[in-house]
Amino acid sequence: MRYPADHKAKTRARILEAAGRLFRRRGYHASGVDAVMNEAGLTPGGFYAHFGSKEALLADALEHAAGATAAGVDATLGGLNGRAWAEGFVAYYLSESHRAAVEDGCPLAALASEVAHAGDPVRRTFESLLLRLADRLAEGGLDRGRALAIVALCVGGLGLARSVHDDELAGRILQASRDLAGVALERG
Repeated sequence: MRYPADHKAKTRARILEAAGRLFRRRGYHASGVDAVMNEAGLTPGGFYAHFGSKEALLADALEHAAGATAAGVDATLGGLNGRAWAEGFVAYYLSESHRAAVEDGCPLAALASEVAHAGDPVRRTFESLLLRLADRLAEGGLDRGRALAIVALCVGGLGLARSVHDDELAGRILQASRDLAGVALERG
């Protein structure tokens, strides 16, 4: 049976999309290759035609998920740039809707603790995503150190808000993080 020329690329993209959702929803270590392939609607046997290892999948899935999340943020924030984009980003990132959207949200917050135990290629990918986000915030007139602090505050605040059982406490964490990030943006 002959497949179209783009079949392999489309299948790989399906796997990346499924892995990104599953890893953010259940965690990397709790999601085996079989579960990823099932989520993608594929048989597990085809996995190694696309990826050399599950960890290689994680690195690529992080990149893929971050790209999709960034596109969603840009669509949400319309044509904002600079400082206005940074303010809108903080409001979006530390929102209740982003807290609830674990499997479609930022992979930095969802997978930070698991990436800390991964190999160098995954950690390099994660670092690259983190630095790109800080650079984007810095376009609003912030120095890179302050931009990194805001990213850390956003990722940590969202991670904590997702981790607590009490919805009221989660809301207070998000609000406190937004307030502090707002101060950091003001002092830019």
